[in-house]
Amino acid sequence: MSALWERVRRGQPLADCAVIDLHGHLGRCAVPAADPSVETHLRTMDRIGVDCAVVSHTHCMSWDSAEGNEEVLAAMRAFPGRLLGYVTLWPGDAEAARREMELRMRQGFIGVKLHNANGFRYTDPGYAPALAIANERRLPVLLHTWGDAPTFADVRALAPRYPDAAFLLGHAGVLAEDTYIALAREFPNVYLDPTMSRTPRGLWERLVEAVGADKLTWGSDALFYSMTPHPGKVAGAKISEEAKRMILGGNARRLVDRAHIETVAAS
Repeated sequence: MSALWERVRRGQPLADCAVIDLHGHLGRCAVPAADPSVETHLRTMDRIGVDCAVVSHTHCMSWDSAEGNEEVLAAMRAFPGRLLGYVTLWPGDAEAARREMELRMRQGFIGVKLHNANGFRYTDPGYAPALAIANERRLPVLLHTWGDAPTFADVRALAPRYPDAAFLLGHAGVLAEDTYIALAREFPNVYLDPTMSRTPRGLWERLVEAVGADKLTWGSDALFYSMTPHPGKVAGAKISEEAKRMILGGNARRLVDRAHIETVAAS
């Protein structure tokens, strides 16, 4: 039996394995959470053995994204190394979005999180300055996706335009599994993030076989969902132990290490 799966079955923290949540959130949102505090989030991470989480604010879907970035920065400063930040942006003003991106880069944010529930497509010109910076700094760019044709078209446009950015397709494979696989095969800088509470049975096995474990990342989507069941989906999958370790943290560490990021600003 897999050593990682045995620890999960026993309710023990994952040990001797880097575990990095590349799809997390802070802040209140429409989905109920008993306690959305940063401290509780950290206690959950400790209980299941998550080394660090890269988080965006739930304001990633609204005009007040800069306010959310401030809350994320406060958490990064309070828990250095345990919480890393994605910049969220409002593309209604391209110049303001560029300034926000530059500010957050100086403060030590390590990537970008975009959500198209705000009514803007990812190819909107308002995002272009920030994506250019992400490309220059080789940052991860996490996109909310839901298996729809317009979003797939956006990915096909952005991946070759910004070849040094790493595009993570959130919720990959929950719908339109074959299209996600095709995108990951076609573009070297497209990675699949199958974060979802109702992940289809056998999805991790199929994705590893189709695109390779090195093109897959792990996340929880907490606080939208509880973090606790998500390590078990990888640890219990019928894939090699090496593949599990790559997915749970090895790939994330590689993507973060390749990025050109600043030290988290103290004040």
